[in-house]
Amino acid sequence: MSKLEHDAAAAELRQQMSTFEKPWYKSCSDLLREKQLSGLKCLDLCSGNCEYSRILADEHGMEVTCADYISTHLRQAREEGFPTIEIDLDGGAESVDMAGKAHGTEFDLVVNLAAIEHVFNSDNLLRYAHTVLKPGGLFMINTPNIDFLAYRLYSAISGNRPYGEGHHVRFWDYRFLRTNLHFNGFEIIKDFRHFYSLPEEILLRAFKNRTWISRPVSRLFYFCFLFQRFGLTKGLASDELTVLCRKEDVLPLSFNYPLVKNFLENSTDPVAKSQGLTRLRLAQEKGWLKEHPYMSRLVDEHS
Repeated sequence: MSKLEHDAAAAELRQQMSTFEKPWYKSCSDLLREKQLSGLKCLDLCSGNCEYSRILADEHGMEVTCADYISTHLRQAREEGFPTIEIDLDGGAESVDMAGKAHGTEFDLVVNLAAIEHVFNSDNLLRYAHTVLKPGGLFMINTPNIDFLAYRLYSAISGNRPYGEGHHVRFWDYRFLRTNLHFNGFEIIKDFRHFYSLPEEILLRAFKNRTWISRPVSRLFYFCFLFQRFGLTKGLASDELTVLCRKEDVLPLSFNYPLVKNFLENSTDPVAKSQGLTRLRLAQEKGWLKEHPYMSRLVDEHS
């Protein structure tokens, strides 16, 4: 089964399970209210069933456009009165960039919820969001936090298989998301990750449907409501990553070593090359490249 076939089948299933009560919807709406963001021209990127598109329009007064690549989702968006953009973020970089330029600097806000973990080419997604935003525009992104203690416990019990493997094709913690955003031209202005619900489903699967042990263990996670408040334990105690970013006036660089190396060696644009090296040096100075020695080496090679 191809990814398109899988996602199309999943779209049909999601229509039968549509709900407006997902915890990440609450997270993102709380963030919009805290920042007093309303009435903006907004792109719901990977809009799915348009559940959050409707929340954006009805509760936050946003002028919403829905973007997706599954025909079921696009048809539903049009039936609900939303303008649509068809975009396959796992397509070739050139086609994604052309699609982005067709809507360049059009939106005040791009929202991408519980979707980047389903995309193979995350650079495409982040670069597209950067392209369609107005100068200084905002990007709100949400994804499960693989650093969450319940996911770690699941992997330890289940043989180090990440929870959601197969359905989720990439796994994110705050550090990895922050660094990817940095290299693709975004500055995080609000880290809004939180703990929202007990991990009953995760642990039920981890303990192979043994409710007599999964339920009491999941109850222990009430401690996350406290420990999400502290920097050292926030990652372990947060089940969702939600961040708000501002578009910076730089060329997205990518966080793929071969692409960055090729860019630095072959770019004929001195301004873009200088910007890229500046972002590399800044990441190295902040210690963000300690886990990525090849990227760090590029800084030394071009100093």
